[in-house]
Amino acid sequence: MNKVAYIERKNFVKFDDEHYVLYLNEERAEVSTGTAETGEMGETVQGYAYTGNMPDGGTLIEAKDVNDTNRRARFVAGLIGTEYDLDAQIAILANGNHTPQCAEELAAFEENRNTVKKAIDELLAREL
Repeated sequence: MNKVAYIERKNFVKFDDEHYVLYLNEERAEVSTGTAETGEMGETVQGYAYTGNMPDGGTLIEAKDVNDTNRRARFVAGLIGTEYDLDAQIAILANGNHTPQCAEELAAFEENRNTVKKAIDELLAREL
């Protein structure tokens, strides 16, 4: 995981026709306005830090044909897909809670889904 701080607040950007980068795990952070190239220190200002699997601190998800109407659903599905591929999701949901092991898997999946929904709702509610 990569944690990167920025002066400006971020939420999401389209990466390509099939992917978006989401800026999750937002934290307040101190950011230097200087540049590494010149060695200039600059001043320290309040900014935001994001943690994700991309070098820029974002999290890459698969999300196709996203629009204002389906954005939340596509982002939720894409973020769940970073933990559970489609076959695993189908298996967990189809197995339900028939055995103690299946019940544990389903509970873990539902907990992940609820966490993802909260993260996406926070991301989409951000004012930039």
